[in-house]
Amino acid sequence: MPVYNRETLKDRADWVAFDDYEFLYLDPRGDAAPIDVFIPGSDSPRQAVLILGGGVIARSELGLQKLERTGWIEVPASGVHLDSTGATPPGDQVQILRMAGTWEGTPHIGIFWAWPETPLEIHYHDFDEYWFIINGHTEGETDGKKWQLQPGDLIATARGYEHGMPNIGEHLMGVAFEPALKDGERKGHLHREEHGDPVPSRELIAEQV
Repeated sequence: MPVYNRETLKDRADWVAFDDYEFLYLDPRGDAAPIDVFIPGSDSPRQAVLILGGGVIARSELGLQKLERTGWIEVPASGVHLDSTGATPPGDQVQILRMAGTWEGTPHIGIFWAWPETPLEIHYHDFDEYWFIINGHTEGETDGKKWQLQPGDLIATARGYEHGMPNIGEHLMGVAFEPALKDGERKGHLHREEHGDPVPSRELIAEQV
């Protein structure tokens, strides 16, 4: 479970699919943040934006689209203009996650929540999984190793490694990014008692960055 932030991502492991990400805020009041932003095309092969809160009007070569919380779009090479005017009630703030990298196919991108009463159980996947921590501080675990997680972190978990957040410290909100399934890969959380022993896909250097 390598843990990165935007600055340390330049030293990422070669299998990690992301090379950049950032959180953006649009405030309809205009006194704390802009109400619109242009996301230019990226040097990365793929780029996407996910709406974490509020809503925007997205304008690009693909047309006009309204995006609300949990909605996301691929950013075309010519970029996309995001405007909160008319899409978010006055006084509310839009929160956006921009992601750039090298994934293939159509991924599953979703927001998740966890509480001390409802922790994320230890599980594994048939694919590499990524978490972006939005709010909350907690302890994460991969194959018995503990990690301290905080807002702004990107957690990369390689295929076949058991991981989870069994000891949630406080209410936590994050984004889970799961790449498109390949032939023979199973979706969702897998558990050794039901699905068999996990087979790690690669050797990891256990270093928190």
